[in-house]
Amino acid sequence: MQTHARVVEMPRNRDFELTRAGRQWWDVSARVVERYLITYRAPAAKLVKLVPAPLALDVYRGFGFVSVCALELAEMGLVGAPSWLRFDNLEFLYRVGVRHRGEPSFLTLRSDVSARALAWLGGEFSHYRPHRGRFSLARSAGAFRLECRSPDGAGDGRVEVEPDAGMGQGSVFPDVQTAATFLLGMRASVDRRPDGRVQVQEIEHEPWGAWWARVREQRFAFLERLEGIIGGRLVLDHALGMRDLRQVWRAAR
Repeated sequence: MQTHARVVEMPRNRDFELTRAGRQWWDVSARVVERYLITYRAPAAKLVKLVPAPLALDVYRGFGFVSVCALELAEMGLVGAPSWLRFDNLEFLYRVGVRHRGEPSFLTLRSDVSARALAWLGGEFSHYRPHRGRFSLARSAGAFRLECRSPDGAGDGRVEVEPDAGMGQGSVFPDVQTAATFLLGMRASVDRRPDGRVQVQEIEHEPWGAWWARVREQRFAFLERLEGIIGGRLVLDHALGMRDLRQVWRAAR
């Protein structure tokens, strides 16, 4: 069983530029009510175009991975803040798996959020590149359906997923534990600052306890744009689900 990864260094696509991101100066916490990580694969030679130096694409069996994190958060706010200063949030977060100094991490390409405070403050204080969107969330017979409409259409997306123990079929990962270790096992997210330095944000959370999930419906305008940039398809590999855990995003350094 292959459980390790390697990194790939290749020429970058200079046509792809990340939008400006901020820096978080304070610790933030929230409760993850429900979260699905929907992961797509593409040959490493294609996806490396999205990764700015000095970061390197994280690779498993010749593939790189873009994931969409579809989640519902509750009680989000600065660590230690009272309940009346906290808020709930629905979100689509688009990320690519990378390595920094040999350690697994991820780089956020874009996120769309329902919380007005997060969208407003995030421009200056987050490297998750948040945009305000109009979200709807529905649950029915165990299924989780999340939809976003963005002002410019670039963040429009919808997904419907449900737990399904057998839905790892077709994935390049042999089992759910290997997939979770590779895609959720990192302890920090990263971003490249305008001066070329890498900004690191440590993340603390309770055990994910992830399970396979079945994707019943999915479409993301941002992924369609990425396919045009990389000149290839993003193939749905699998989805992982998790529920009810605490998470802390530490101040970036």
